[in-house]
Amino acid sequence: MTKTKLHDRPLTFDAEQQRQMDHCLLRLADQTGSPLVMVADVSGRMVLYRGRLSTMQSTGLAALAAGGFAAGQEIGHFLGLHDSFQQQLLEGEQANLYILAIGPELLLIIAFTRKAMLGMVRLFSQQAQQELLALAEEAAIEREKAALAVQPNVEDGFGEALNQQLDELFSNDNSGLG
Repeated sequence: MTKTKLHDRPLTFDAEQQRQMDHCLLRLADQTGSPLVMVADVSGRMVLYRGRLSTMQSTGLAALAAGGFAAGQEIGHFLGLHDSFQQQLLEGEQANLYILAIGPELLLIIAFTRKAMLGMVRLFSQQAQQELLALAEEAAIEREKAALAVQPNVEDGFGEALNQQLDELFSNDNSGLG
């Protein structure tokens, strides 16, 4: 079986998982005073967001954050520090952006003002990360089960089909060699 790339089959979440994610993001936004919290996948697809941006803006932010995060990880690989950059902080004059990996497939993105204490943002973000990671792992298991259910088994009927093809080949052979 060939290994599927993460981008080929993104995680999907059922209604209950989405409700739990939404609750987690709302709690994180309240705890940190963040005007925007979101979950995106590593390819830049927005999964869920809570905040003051339009859907188009949040989709753009998800793509940019994923690209920036991937660039940071590649810098780590270049320096021989594999899997060492699992979080990023972008600091601005009025606001900051904190990006945290949720396993290998998702990112937690938090925009917060300078009024929030960075240590508290990191603490509450890591708590949310663990909760979201559990949901992502559930979704990954369901994705694999679904893939196995629809994957055709090459061995089923292969021998029978081969025998039938050989029988037809030799029964239609009227070349006079026999």
